[in-house]
Amino acid sequence: MLTTVTHLLDAHKDTVYHQVPLKYEQYCHYMNRFPLLVTFLGISLLAITNKALADSPYIGIDYMLTDIDIGGENAKPSIAGLRAGVSNNNIAFEAQYLLSTNTDNIYRMEFDLEESKALYVVFQSDTMQGFRFDVSLGYAMNDLAVTGPAETYNGTEEYSGFSWGVSLVQQLPYLDNTQIRLGYQSLYKDSDLEITGIALGLTYQF
Repeated sequence: MLTTVTHLLDAHKDTVYHQVPLKYEQYCHYMNRFPLLVTFLGISLLAITNKALADSPYIGIDYMLTDIDIGGENAKPSIAGLRAGVSNNNIAFEAQYLLSTNTDNIYRMEFDLEESKALYVVFQSDTMQGFRFDVSLGYAMNDLAVTGPAETYNGTEEYSGFSWGVSLVQQLPYLDNTQIRLGYQSLYKDSDLEITGIALGLTYQF
């Protein structure tokens, strides 16, 4: 699929670049995915907690601006997500679910990172003066949809593989057990496609 998309992008470089608004039907499609989000995070958190009842559970929300790089061309759709996990002794096990909030286009071809599901082992530094540094290593499954004119590629493909991230976490001084998080994530990478993102979010430690 990526080779086809890359060739189509080259063929459309002389066309007018424009933003296609999100359709109502797409919005309804996304809203229907929220039960999947709750189920995925719930099962993941319960499974992890059963293995570590003495650990400290947490939940977080994020807003991420992604960068989808295909053949040197870039689309930057945005996504929102939930994180849930348990941590102990500077190591956490975390489940993450990301859901599309906006699309972006390259030469009349619309790119949408519909959803991403991932599991991570998070290595946490000691907290010093309210700050902590995290490194995440894991596996992500990403659904990428491409739509465009009839003569171009239209479809959804799953790209799964190794995923990693780094983040800076700060304890909020006036909100107990609440942290603000700024992170960079690599959701997928191969010779044709790279999906990365910069996220800003909040985490609450129970």
